[in-house]
Amino acid sequence: MVRLPTYAGCSLTLTIAVIYHAFSSRKQFYPAMVYLSTSKISLVLLLNMGLVVMCVLWQMIKRLFLGTLREAEVERLNEQSRREIMEILFAITIFRQDFSVSFLAMVTTLLLIKALHWLAQKRVEYIETTPTVPMLSHVRIVSFMGFLLLLDSLFLYSSVKFLIQTRQASVSLFFSFEYMILATTTVSIFVKYIFYVSDMLMEGQWERKAVYTFYLELIRDLLHLSMYLCFFLVIFMNYGVPLHLIRELYETFRNFRIRVADYVRYRKITSNMNDRFPDATPEELNASDSTCIICREEMTTAKKLICGHLFHVHCLRSWLERQHTCPTCRALVVPPEGGASTAGGQHGPRPDAHQSGNQSQYYMSSDPI
Repeated sequence: MVRLPTYAGCSLTLTIAVIYHAFSSRKQFYPAMVYLSTSKISLVLLLNMGLVVMCVLWQMIKRLFLGTLREAEVERLNEQSRREIMEILFAITIFRQDFSVSFLAMVTTLLLIKALHWLAQKRVEYIETTPTVPMLSHVRIVSFMGFLLLLDSLFLYSSVKFLIQTRQASVSLFFSFEYMILATTTVSIFVKYIFYVSDMLMEGQWERKAVYTFYLELIRDLLHLSMYLCFFLVIFMNYGVPLHLIRELYETFRNFRIRVADYVRYRKITSNMNDRFPDATPEELNASDSTCIICREEMTTAKKLICGHLFHVHCLRSWLERQHTCPTCRALVVPPEGGASTAGGQHGPRPDAHQSGNQSQYYMSSDPI
């Protein structure tokens, strides 16, 4: 497989050659520029060089803010890229009357910026689950998120400004919507990172972190769902059915519905925790492991689930924000009506014994951008 430096060197050589040929054969600036903009071979080579420049800039930004990518980040990048390319191809069919060289350049730029957002989200998730993070990593990720928010804001402003000036539907609708989604996602990632830093400064004792994280994700999904619906209606009224939005609209609605169901279930379970979950007796604490598997701290008082496992009351409350199964055996905390407790999986990993006491690591969101 050809590496980027080799490909960039070959592309640069061919670009210099075609420019030299244009100026040597036409002798003057204007005829040379006309030749470069009308010759198909020259235009392809120049467009290829523009793509190489964007890829080189993308690699420089990635290396500056993130350094070497981890295997999970590369995997996320490959999976999201394949899916996003298909959606962009669908979008091009809708805006085919606006297809041009500038449109192609803007679509490529959007795809590269989206890739940076995927990496930022994955890196924040990694930082949240790492016991010790160097100060340089914190500086780089904060700078990276600030840089991404600046990019989102600039491109959003440019797209909205063009829409206001033209006062008619155009491909700028597509870019305005995309950068609005990216901007809100960047803010969500940054606020989630602030929650992590605050919990770290409190030495993992911020009990309300899981609650605020849950509400943050709920608000983010509500905003995205509202924007998807508005954009779907606008595109439908002006261009027809936006096929590339159907899957995103469905996934956003599904995620929002799951979060609302989680919240309703949480309120129902925790409304009478004292009656639903009895206090563990001293004999039960002595007979079992007195370490709370959620926070990894010793328990002097605990709540007992119907499966018999014991946990701190505040740890259990935080756990129930996102799960309704036992952290140890995965049995349902509240069995279904007319049935016994059954083991069941729910979105979210099972805590392992080697993990640190930061319970926020169990609430990582894996929603695609």
